[in-house]
Amino acid sequence: MNYEKVKKKESSQKKESRQESTLEQEILAGEWIKLCKYKAYKRRSRQGRILAVYQALSNRLDQLVKIFYELARKNRSLKTAEKMLKEINHLREVRERLLFWLTWNENEIQPQLPDEVEEIIS
Repeated sequence: MNYEKVKKKESSQKKESRQESTLEQEILAGEWIKLCKYKAYKRRSRQGRILAVYQALSNRLDQLVKIFYELARKNRSLKTAEKMLKEINHLREVRERLLFWLTWNENEIQPQLPDEVEEIIS
């Protein structure tokens, strides 16, 4: 009987470890919108979820900025570059709001998170 419990516990721990690893891969890939699909993400505290979204957003921004500079350097499509610059600026704003929320002091007015982020975090 004890053997079965130990095996179930080990199996559960391996599964959680795989889920956490997959979640970390999504964060590294910058897939901040997909995070809410993972149980490991949902088990985190609200602050932990915000940190995960912040990290994923930062990674996505790094990727977009590299691509944008490459487009600008090669004088490629101006429309594509403009569209990408708008997305970069939007993501920077969202990231700044997340950072403000994380460092928010209760003596200040509570910051509002963008609706798209609030849905992912809740």
